[in-house]
Amino acid sequence: MQFTGRLSEYRFLIMLTMNNFDYRRALKITFLAVFVLLSVGGYSALAKDTKDKSECFDYYHFQSVDIDLHASGAHYKPGDQVKFVGFLTNENNYPLVGGSLILRVSRQNAVSNIGNDIVDEWVAKTDINLAPLEKQAVEAIYTLPSGTTAGTYILASYFVTQEKFNISGLSFTDDIYGGYAVFDVEGSKEAFFRFDRAGVKVNGKSFNIFGFTDKVFPEDTEKLSIGVPLKNDGAKAISAKISYKLYYWDSADADNLIESREENIEIKSKSSKELLWDLNVKDYPVYFLKIKAVGDGQNSEVHIRLIKKGFRPRLNFVGLTKFPLDGGGAKAFLCYHNVTDGKGAAKIELTLKNGKGEVIATKSKIATTTANIKLLSDRIGKKLNKLTLSAQILNMDGEVLDKVDIKYDCSAFSRSLCSLWLNKGAYVYLWSGIALLAAAALFYIYQRFIIKKKDVIV
Repeated sequence: MQFTGRLSEYRFLIMLTMNNFDYRRALKITFLAVFVLLSVGGYSALAKDTKDKSECFDYYHFQSVDIDLHASGAHYKPGDQVKFVGFLTNENNYPLVGGSLILRVSRQNAVSNIGNDIVDEWVAKTDINLAPLEKQAVEAIYTLPSGTTAGTYILASYFVTQEKFNISGLSFTDDIYGGYAVFDVEGSKEAFFRFDRAGVKVNGKSFNIFGFTDKVFPEDTEKLSIGVPLKNDGAKAISAKISYKLYYWDSADADNLIESREENIEIKSKSSKELLWDLNVKDYPVYFLKIKAVGDGQNSEVHIRLIKKGFRPRLNFVGLTKFPLDGGGAKAFLCYHNVTDGKGAAKIELTLKNGKGEVIATKSKIATTTANIKLLSDRIGKKLNKLTLSAQILNMDGEVLDKVDIKYDCSAFSRSLCSLWLNKGAYVYLWSGIALLAAAALFYIYQRFIIKKKDVIV
């Protein structure tokens, strides 16, 4: 047998190796495999979140960011820099966007039922994006005031998103924190100046500031007189700068600031001075007052939460059950509640926009809102890796009482989520496409080399 040309050799070899191959059967099997893959892929994409959930806490999980943060050393001296190191772990199956780490340093108080003496509180890190189940390293530097007194100090940590949603800890309380660590400050200085937490008064009456207050003022209350003693236990007089900041709800969101003022005072040795402020509290049901004193290389803070009866709903949390969106039935959801025990009607709105700012989904309802946290959710069947999720609450007059715009971008995480665009369902479709290409190749070979094998020159 004689061959003419290299092309004829290749054709003959192909004919020898595939002459006994059942192409019709192979094509049938390939198309059957594609059908099965597409069916499974379609089912898995739609079945990921098909179970309807009716409670906010089916989605929102308090204390779901583990804050493992501690001082790099155990003992420090006044003026030292303390390096706090550790990790933030998102224990949710969905990402968290726009997070902030709030840290508070307090001197341990021997009288446990009034809480620890706050020295400083600050936002250590912002713009934290955590992928689902991600563990992210974090660190913060804090310089101890030069006059810091000896004792055991507490680092309490809190994690919020969008400067408003409490994920771990409640930053407006002294006893519910997201993380906790201790370190010691050594030195001979024992005397210090501090706010007398047990001496706080409202309208001339003793007022408990530790834990949740059981004192709720009438809805028509317009003025509250606050008195807080600042004590100087030292042997010399101290000149101190006092700053007052009054917020609605809490201080995590700078937009909640209502009023602020400052003053300079002098406190004689071994004495105390009562700081007074008459607050205008007619506009909101919940107020949060922060007073800070700085003097003689020492800091002291006191936080006071004031609650009235009334109605003002707020957003408790807003998010997506999955991101990026793959068209597989993820849900957008928001949780809402009234800030006190009152109730009333409010309009709740949830809106999803694509990367171009175009509205692609919206849901709203008018709901009777109480202190119980309620849910509004909507299934999203779109494919998006960049979007804005917006939510707002309006009263029946159309006034916006609370709102948030959360920007999701798959590239804005410590590890990109854009690769997840090809999720499990998408991989099924990918392999289906590969199988179709294989079928097409088999069909081409069948047509080109088997049916037309008579073209081979021998």
